[in-house]
Amino acid sequence: MDSSDRHAFRFTTTANASADAHELTHVRLVRFDLILDVAAFILGVVLLASDNVLLGVAVIVIAGLSLAGSRFHPLQRALIAIRFRSLLGQATQVTIDDEGLRFDNPLGTSFVPWSSITAVRSNKETVAFFRDRVLMGYVPSSAFESPAAQAKLVDFAKSRIGHAL
Repeated sequence: MDSSDRHAFRFTTTANASADAHELTHVRLVRFDLILDVAAFILGVVLLASDNVLLGVAVIVIAGLSLAGSRFHPLQRALIAIRFRSLLGQATQVTIDDEGLRFDNPLGTSFVPWSSITAVRSNKETVAFFRDRVLMGYVPSSAFESPAAQAKLVDFAKSRIGHAL
């Protein structure tokens, strides 16, 4: 195996990184939610302009809270912090090669073969690996030396997923 076919990463597991990875599960839904929030905000402004102040303020507040919730995921981060508290703050070593993904941390080791992965999705915060809509694992952007290194891993993963299916 060529050294370019093996990628190793180390990062500290956080609730924020996990929430960022989970956000990639429903990319279209997140986009649709953003559109609805902006439309509701505009509706609130129109209501304010038409002298329906109370309803306008209520719509703007609800749209703002929804937008903040969908952008920052405070509830999801809190639930992750509770559910996975023994894993948070732990160092995780991820090795990705021609066989699949290996995750090692003080609580255990897992291996996910490429044949179990149906998609890789990436944004500026993370690279996430999925089996349909189930998050199989992720590597936060903090583990990469550069955005180019992150893009290289995404390309590598996409080429392996195509071969494994």
